Amino acid sequence: YLSVPSHRPQQFQHLPSGNPPVKVGTFDFFDDQISLVPTVGLFITMNPGYAGRTELPENLKALFRSCAMVQPDLLPICENMLMAEGFVRARPLSIKFVTLYRLSSELLSKQHHYDWGLRAIKSVLRIAGLLKRSDPTFSEEAVLMRALRDFNTPKIPTNDIPIFLRLINDLFPGLDLLPKVNESLYNICVDVCKANSIQSDDIFISKVLQYQELLDVRHSVMLLGPPGCGKSMIWKTLSNCHNFNKSKPITVYDVVNPKAVTTDELYGYMTLTKDWRDGVLSIIMRNMSSNSSPY
Repeated sequence: YLSVPSHRPQQFQHLPSGNPPVKVGTFDFFDDQISLVPTVGLFITMNPGYAGRTELPENLKALFRSCAMVQPDLLPICENMLMAEGFVRARPLSIKFVTLYRLSSELLSKQHHYDWGLRAIKSVLRIAGLLKRSDPTFSEEAVLMRALRDFNTPKIPTNDIPIFLRLINDLFPGLDLLPKVNESLYNICVDVCKANSIQSDDIFISKVLQYQELLDVRHSVMLLGPPGCGKSMIWKTLSNCHNFNKSKPITVYDVVNPKAVTTDELYGYMTLTKDWRDGVLSIIMRNMSSNSSPY
């Protein structure tokens, strides 16, 4: 826009047209003078309707030129990522992978936390690559089936589990593998449950193990369920498993209720004098990283 001389402020219209790396104007941003250079652009990527995203205000949208995007073709993306992870039969396996996710999005119930898009595909493919490299003699179909089953069932409600497992069996016929269990964590979890007078039911322990598996591949994990189903006890038990028989706790945690504070109080904010004030989360993270009391 500013490459056209007539669009610029009066004092910069004498500069030549085009996109030279020269200053063609200034902008006052909270008393800071920002130089405007035509070779610098601002772009905003949006996911309309995506869970957890906020729509841009209309007055901000009006300042940008919108550009529609098409949905990516997941098949070649999945095939290339499988080859990058070391799979030889990447093409037929990518067809099964994409078909499973497409059918899951169509046949399973609508849940806010479901994600059958590219981000979820990449996470599962990374796990499939780790499983393949840990046991190279295992068949590639079995490795992919185990990754798809074991890392999707934790987020699927009980009523959708039979449908999802049926889809797995239809796409991978004849493969009936037991879930891969972290034996050492399983045994520690049983001991922790006994030490804390908790019933070591197989379902509860499996949820603790699934929580650890998801934490290995996700930056953050949400535990969803009705009141009294054991959500708090799951993460507390896993924390106790990490600290079991340790002279000093290696896993620490702090409980925060984000609804009790404002957004600025939670994350921190910049004052009018341009001083940074820490919020609840930043204070906790700063104390944890510096090993300050009580961590």
